[in-house]
Amino acid sequence: MITPVSFWIILGVLLMVLEIFTPTFFVFWFGLGSLAAAVVAYFYENTVFELLTFIIVSGILVLSTRKLAKKITGEEVRSINVDEIVGKEAIVMEQIDNKIGKGVVKVSGDMWRAMSYDDDIVIPQGEKVVIEKVEGAHVVVKPLRKTSDLENLDG
Repeated sequence: MITPVSFWIILGVLLMVLEIFTPTFFVFWFGLGSLAAAVVAYFYENTVFELLTFIIVSGILVLSTRKLAKKITGEEVRSINVDEIVGKEAIVMEQIDNKIGKGVVKVSGDMWRAMSYDDDIVIPQGEKVVIEKVEGAHVVVKPLRKTSDLENLDG
C-alpha cells in the first residue's frame, strides 16, 4: 500500500519530469505543490490539509511567476486570445507528424504544439502553414501548399 507521503512525492517528481516535455514553465509549480503536500502528509496525514496545501502552494507559485517573468524580462506579460491566431500563417519549427505526436509551429512570436488537419500528412520543418483551429494547447494546421505538392516531395 502506498503511503500519502510517497504518493505526493511520486506525483511531484512525475509533474517535474513532465515539465521537461512541455514548452511552458507551468507544470513544474504543481510538482512543487505536490512536494509541499508531501511535507504536510508526513506531519499530519490529513487528506484535506494535503489537498489544500497542494492547491494553495501551486496556485501561489503559478500566479507569482507571471510577475516574476515580467520583472526578469522587463517585458509586458501578454495574454493571447486564441481566436486571434486562427487563420494566421505560421512556420513549422519541428516537423509535424500526428502518428508519432510531434510538431511545433511559431505564430506571432509564440511557439505552439501543432497537429496536421490530416493524420496522413507529414509537414516538414521550415514549411509555412495556416492555423485552422485551436484545440486545447495544440493548434491544428494546414499546409500553405496543396496536399498534392507535399505528396510529390515524398516521391
